Amino acid sequence: MKTSQAIAVTLLLAAALAPGMGRTAESEPQHVEVAGALDAEWASYRYAYEAASFIGKFLRKRPLIQAQMQLRPVDPATPVTGLKVRLVGKTTDIELAADDIGLVTVPQLKQAYDEDAVLRLNRPKGLYKFSGRYTIKARDDGRYSVADLRDACEQMIGAQRESGYRIRLWGKKCVGVKFVYPAGDTAAALDFHAADDRVTPIGATDGKPFEDDSMGDYKIVVVRFEDWPKGGRIVAGMKPLAIGTVYE
Repeated sequence: MKTSQAIAVTLLLAAALAPGMGRTAESEPQHVEVAGALDAEWASYRYAYEAASFIGKFLRKRPLIQAQMQLRPVDPATPVTGLKVRLVGKTTDIELAADDIGLVTVPQLKQAYDEDAVLRLNRPKGLYKFSGRYTIKARDDGRYSVADLRDACEQMIGAQRESGYRIRLWGKKCVGVKFVYPAGDTAAALDFHAADDRVTPIGATDGKPFEDDSMGDYKIVVVRFEDWPKGGRIVAGMKPLAIGTVYE
């Protein structure tokens, strides 16, 4: 992949982009027509496909983290619930639902790539932007050893540095993680289970879900590593929307 392409796809998945993923007036495919979506926000599927392929090399040896497309609001106060993306090409038509924090799992389809398909959002232009997000993988059983969370945070900061954020993260270190829940979730909380089976609840606060300010406030439960012994575990009664990191 050429250097310019590598930079483009890294920025696509690892950071927020300007609306439209760098589209130009000449770049939008003219053969695709979507009824009722003429003014919809859109992005190039080829860029997303190449981004996933490029970012994949930063994840191969980091099994505790993942990278997904994220729909971020231009105004952080704008809700991201109810968002859907249609992957549309000459023979491709697939609906992809975003979760309640705007994350979308985009399939790797060579046919859609060859067709120069587009990703169309069910919202007008100018309200959201297609970008990407690294997160720590959530466990279905809700049980996380503190040691694994430490490792996951190190994997995250390492991947971010290698994929374009080395300068921004200069001198930063992992000090914790945050479990993200919907803003109105009054039951959001975690429990710390010590090695002797003693249980300590960890309450939620209102705050930003990730290390940037691109999203609005959510309920977050912060687990600072200095507060909880490495030999213990964190238990989540409900699966979080996402798990982010805390750097200082």
